[in-house]
Parts: sequence; structure tokens; C-alpha cells
Amino acid sequence: MFRATHTPPLSLLLDDMFEKNPKKVAKHLGVTVATLKRWKAADHAPRAALLALFYESRWGYSLLYTTAFNAETMARGLADCYQRENAALRMRIARLEALGNFDSANQPIWKTM
Repeated sequence: MFRATHTPPLSLLLDDMFEKNPKKVAKHLGVTVATLKRWKAADHAPRAALLALFYESRWGYSLLYTTAFNAETMARGLADCYQRENAALRMRIARLEALGNFDSANQPIWKTM
């Protein structure tokens, strides 16, 4: 889950937006242009709107990229660890098999063919 605990002020988010057309920004947020202008005048918007703009800004892209990169790095490290463990266990099994065929303790006395 992505967590944006602090978002920049509305004015910085709007300045950072690639799209500068207020109609398109208002449509993206699901509000009217008048509401967007009122928010801009107060330099404050509801948290949902700030988060929607945050993830369209360079800060949001940076957070998403960093989170994805870290998750990929952790997954790759875990996969490498499991591969090393698998190889070590295969070598251990091969050594035990090379020692001889030791039947199991609960194997029946008479084997059926």
C-alpha cells in the first residue's frame, strides 16, 4: 500500500501539474471549475483531491517509483535466497542418496512387486 502522509500545498501541486488547463484539472478531480478556483484561493483542498493531485505530481511519481523499485529489489533478493537454499538442499539430498538406500522405518517387511 502506498502512503502519502504529507502532501505539498495545493499551490505547489497545481504548479507541478503537467496539465495547466483548469477545466481538465477540475474534471480530473470531479469538481467544478468554481470549486477549484475556491480551493486555489484558500490554497487548501480536501485530502482526497490533494492525494489525487499528489499522485499526478513528481512527488507522487517518485514515491510510486521508489516503492516499486524497493519491492522489486526485495523480491529479487528473496528469490535469490530461495534458489541458494534449494541448491543446498539438493546437494544434501544427493549426498544422502549416495551413501546408500536406507529404507524408511515404517516400510513393510514384505515388499510387493
